[in-house]
Amino acid sequence: MFHKIYINEKKGRYQGTVWVALGSILVEMKCPEHGLERFEVKVIKRFNIASNEIKPKLRRKPKTGELSRLYVGRNVSSNEAKDYLIDYFRERGMLQQVVRIRMLI
Repeated sequence: MFHKIYINEKKGRYQGTVWVALGSILVEMKCPEHGLERFEVKVIKRFNIASNEIKPKLRRKPKTGELSRLYVGRNVSSNEAKDYLIDYFRERGMLQQVVRIRMLI
């Protein structure tokens, strides 16, 4: 796990972001142009959001609207993050193209 903590020592209080990288979710999809396409969605545990919340972060560059990260709360398990990703693809109508979804640690 990677911990990134910023603390302002002079004032003795928390400043910045606190997060822990849980790993990634590897998604393999059928692509009409390339045959098989693989990409990773990073799962990052955040401590400054609600404990059961999952927030997607979409890319702006190079292609807008693609999912790049999932910010999860303290009490969210890796299986819940994986289920959220499956529901995300189902809502977008892309679940039929998904071949495999795997957790990478």
